[in-house]
Amino acid sequence: MKKGYLKVYTNTKRAVRRWFLRTLRPCQEMVPLMSESLERRLGVLEHLKLKLHLLVCTWCARYLKQIKFLRRLVRQRTFAAGTDSTSPVALTAEARQRISKSLRRRNSV
Repeated sequence: MKKGYLKVYTNTKRAVRRWFLRTLRPCQEMVPLMSESLERRLGVLEHLKLKLHLLVCTWCARYLKQIKFLRRLVRQRTFAAGTDSTSPVALTAEARQRISKSLRRRNSV
C-alpha cells in the first residue's frame, strides 16, 4: 500500500514539474537574469521568477552554481595576485557599464 502512495507522489511531482517547465519563462530568458543577479540586486518580481525557475529547472540551478563557482574562483585568484606586482588591472566602472550595455544589446537582438 505504501508503494502505491509513493508512486502517486512521484508521478504527481513529475507532472507538476513538467507543467511548471512549460508555463515558466524559458531557460534562454533566465540565463541573462542569472548573470545579472550576480552583478546587481534583482527586483522582487525578477527574484521570484528566477527562484521559481531554479526550483523547477535542475539545468539552470546547476548552471548558476557553476557561474558562482567560477566567479568566486576568479575573485580569489585576483585577490591572491593582488599581492604581486604583476597583478591584473581591474576594470573601471565606465568599462563595466560599456560591456554590460553591449551584452544587453546583443541579448535583445
